[in-house]
Amino acid sequence: MNEVNKLLWAPALLVGLALATCKPAAPADAPTTEAPAPVEPAPVDPIAAAPQEPSEQAPSDAATAEPESGEPVAQVDPQPEGEGAPEAAETPAAKAKAEPEPLPPPLFKDVKGACGGDPGVGTSAKPFALKSPSGGEIKLASYRGRVVLLNFWGTWCKPCLKELPEFDRLYRRYRKHGLTLIAVATDEDADAVAAFVKQRKLAAKVAIGGQALADAYGSPQFPFSFVIDKG
Repeated sequence: MNEVNKLLWAPALLVGLALATCKPAAPADAPTTEAPAPVEPAPVDPIAAAPQEPSEQAPSDAATAEPESGEPVAQVDPQPEGEGAPEAAETPAAKAKAEPEPLPPPLFKDVKGACGGDPGVGTSAKPFALKSPSGGEIKLASYRGRVVLLNFWGTWCKPCLKELPEFDRLYRRYRKHGLTLIAVATDEDADAVAAFVKQRKLAAKVAIGGQALADAYGSPQFPFSFVIDKG
């Protein structure tokens, strides 16, 4: 080869090498992503898909456990509660408990003991003859055959002034049935007794100067009264 051809061939070779070097490499095959195949639904079992009824649970050991003595620790009531629950049979013990207890029998006491056993009951009345405020005479013997309410009082005694009008009202009601009220005042002043009798319009038989007679009965209370029978 002559010099001219060598000079022409060398540049061509360099250009070819440069082109070969600068040529981009062919892209590598990219991995392809395949779409997943559709999954067919599994067949449904009609028996397994049906709703299951809750199974009865066995009672726990605490409900049925028994101690060594043989007595149950707890008792489970099998009867349902609430509306519609059957009523339990009424036992004789429950029926007896629901019925009210009978009242205790009444207690009776001796009338004499309840009244305190007044020692004057059954004794004879003391006879007397006293003056009335108007100057007349009042004798117990004049009223034999009648029931006599003998009341001792005084114008100085405030409880007496409240009690005597009530006795007089009782006398007015029962005098037609044989009752007589004799009001013995311990006062000696006839005018004071007469003024009270007139003011209260008493219908009773009123006597004055009865302090000695009141002392003879020896009552610790004042005013005090006695009921004298017809004998």
